[in-house]
Amino acid sequence: MNKDQLDELDLQIINALQIEPRMPWTSLAKIIGTDSVTLARRWERISSQGLAWISAVHEADAPHSVAIVEIQCESGKALTTAAQASKDPAIYSIDLTSGFRDIIMTLFARNDDELAEYILVTLGQLPAVRLVRTHIVNVGVKTGAQWTLRALTAAQAERIPRSRPPRPGAAKVIPHQTMSRVAGALEGNARASNVELGTILGMSPQRVGDVIATMRRQGSLGLRVDIAQPYSNWPTVLWYFIQTPSSSINAAQEALAGMPEVQFACVSTGQWNLIVALSARHRADAPKLEAELEKRLPHATIMDRSMVIRVYKHLGHLLDRSGRATGEFVSRSPLP
Repeated sequence: MNKDQLDELDLQIINALQIEPRMPWTSLAKIIGTDSVTLARRWERISSQGLAWISAVHEADAPHSVAIVEIQCESGKALTTAAQASKDPAIYSIDLTSGFRDIIMTLFARNDDELAEYILVTLGQLPAVRLVRTHIVNVGVKTGAQWTLRALTAAQAERIPRSRPPRPGAAKVIPHQTMSRVAGALEGNARASNVELGTILGMSPQRVGDVIATMRRQGSLGLRVDIAQPYSNWPTVLWYFIQTPSSSINAAQEALAGMPEVQFACVSTGQWNLIVALSARHRADAPKLEAELEKRLPHATIMDRSMVIRVYKHLGHLLDRSGRATGEFVSRSPLP
């Protein structure tokens, strides 16, 4: 195997960390039948080469207003536009795509006023833009945090230990500054031990563990594992723009939430009212996936579609031309 490729064991490790990013290697070793030293060494190679990475999102940094933005660029200028857009922390993700649009980006704002400012002013300042089409996200149906590689068997996935609950004596109210510091330390190394984090933060390991457990239980801290798309066992990603009658929106949401290939789905206000990103094992599977999508959404019409040809930025992480994380991260703007 080429050292820059991912084999089945690598994919199983990433899959396990998608389920529980901070699980001990000793626990995983018992599930997939290898030793913890091998697992640790494998993850070190995977993460150091940018083949997969873990993002830590504190609720205070989470978006309150979201839009999916399509951008059509001047011929041959999509990379110029993407490079400038990637510097903005409010633009979390940038996909370079085929079809009508050259770029699909995810725009996160702190409130509707800020979102309006981005749509009306900031997006118009990007270079080489010919056309902008914006879709306001009304309901998030599914996100990448809920999608997994499915490299583990169902039985193996079921055995993955979930994050531990807070100790009974742990403080239930955590100062905002403490939460921000812990989330920031986890962004640097989400798998650091409580001892390592305690050294960085000047806190006891027990206190660190309590803060992380409490934040995760309360939903104020999210840990998410992503993989470089070309190295995934699901390397093809397709965006679909769908129109469905308002009366069938609820049924459509349920159908999309239950479709394992769905990486992202939302109900939106724009030219169409459903936007979906699907993953496929092979590009040739696209027609079959689209047929499955039509089967699950019998009242909907697929109005347009695009294929991701390169991911430029993902949740703040800048990626190279091969889709691997460069190690450069565009920090999210903290809330006041």
